[in-house]
Amino acid sequence: MQQRDFLMPESKTDSQDPTALAVTLPRPGVALVQIQSKPLGVLRHAVKRALQARLHELEADPDVRCLVLTGVDRAFSVGSDINDFSLEIGWLLENDYVEAGLNAALENSPLPIVAALNGFTLGGGAVLALACDIRIAAESVKIGFPEVNVGAFASGSGTQRLPRLVGRGRALDLLFTGRTIPAAEALDYGLIEYVVPDADLLDFALDYAAKIASFSAPVIAATKHCVTVGLRDGIEAGLAAEREGRVQTGRGADALEGRQAFFEKRPPVFNQQSE
Repeated sequence: MQQRDFLMPESKTDSQDPTALAVTLPRPGVALVQIQSKPLGVLRHAVKRALQARLHELEADPDVRCLVLTGVDRAFSVGSDINDFSLEIGWLLENDYVEAGLNAALENSPLPIVAALNGFTLGGGAVLALACDIRIAAESVKIGFPEVNVGAFASGSGTQRLPRLVGRGRALDLLFTGRTIPAAEALDYGLIEYVVPDADLLDFALDYAAKIASFSAPVIAATKHCVTVGLRDGIEAGLAAEREGRVQTGRGADALEGRQAFFEKRPPVFNQQSE
């Protein structure tokens, strides 16, 4: 199955900042990536590049079958650092390439990606959450796209991802006004999938991810690919992806294990070929 990546130019000024991320494996098959850049999970270019590089590393790890992305303290992420903003055309274009490239990499990744929104989720941080597959929010979370307040807008794919989740009118309402909304309203909008008490967020997200990781990794990857292609390129492209994926997964070891477990009346044990 082919995937399309958003190509980014090499930066002459920004490298990666791996210290902005903490990566652990707290559940079988689950990687937890915490954005710990300061202040408030700010997404400087170096942080975005480090996150994309780490994503590719985790995709190559056969022991990782689901990823949980979260922040620390009071924020998931508040997006780009306004102190880094420049009027130079090169910087403006690079900023969009870097951000859109990271978000495309998340969307196109074979790994299912769960965003655990632990606090402020604003601007580019909110767009980052949109690029994830599932969004789980703590009850106290505030979500918004306040770029209009500083004479900017939600580029880096924000204007495209938001209406696909909540519809044109609600998307434009949030983008035009820059207002933030609480988790309960975001749930009503369809912007997030679950709201849980603050104290339960991480355990809930990790248990949810572990459930996904317990299923066949090729089947989960094919499912995500087909949904992504169909929404992006249309139903015929999605159906073609289904046919291709059905042949690939239907002849795999997990398909055989699933059938044998069904007839033997026992729980299936998938992903044995990667252990």
